[in-house]
Amino acid sequence: MTLSKENREIIVNYRLQKAKDTWTEAYGNVEMGFWHTAANRLYYSCYYAATALLIKNGYSAKTHNGVLTLLGKHFVLEGIVSKEQNDIYASLMDLRQESDYGNF
Repeated sequence: MTLSKENREIIVNYRLQKAKDTWTEAYGNVEMGFWHTAANRLYYSCYYAATALLIKNGYSAKTHNGVLTLLGKHFVLEGIVSKEQNDIYASLMDLRQESDYGNF
């Protein structure tokens, strides 16, 4: 499915707002000492921001791992996103997956 420029902008803005809102949720959970929930919210904040970047540039991933792969291929290797930022996102993804499987 190909998105019109207008629809792409709507989705990108929605994802960026979700990233900001989820960041705020993470901060609130840290203040209350809910570390697992805070890590989850931080992951999703990064995820929403990464998907916004991908969509804005015409890329689409079907999975969470696909988002990380496309981000690395098109933005980290090109120097647009730093390796350190990508590593933080990957670490948060690992924490989320461990938590989902009860290994956290």
